[in-house]
Amino acid sequence: MKFITLFTGEDKKSHFKEVDAGFEKKHPLGNYSKKYPVRGMMFRDFEKGSSFDWHTAPQPQYIIYLEGEVEVEASSGEKRTFRSGDVLFATDLTGKGHITRTLTKGRSVIVTTEEQAENEKLSVRSKL
Repeated sequence: MKFITLFTGEDKKSHFKEVDAGFEKKHPLGNYSKKYPVRGMMFRDFEKGSSFDWHTAPQPQYIIYLEGEVEVEASSGEKRTFRSGDVLFATDLTGKGHITRTLTKGRSVIVTTEEQAENEKLSVRSKL
């Protein structure tokens, strides 16, 4: 299973990266990935035609799209459309951020995490 991470690069712009969640064990109900630490969960309904201009993620969070379509434009210029079944891990906590546009009515689940953002990990490593 794969998901998309949105992170802040060294250029202070947001970028997309595909990540393979891998799997840790096989089970009669399917293959399971490792456990990801989480803090909380929210449910979100959205209407068609909403737009949230340049912003950063408020905290590292997985957005699991249940219904509808949302376009996310990274400050690097790349755009991606997320649909039912897609997962976005938003970790661009600094820099210019991204724009979010709702293309259709829909629903998503937002799972906040304690996992450090990609840019925080790089920052910590460079200080060592």
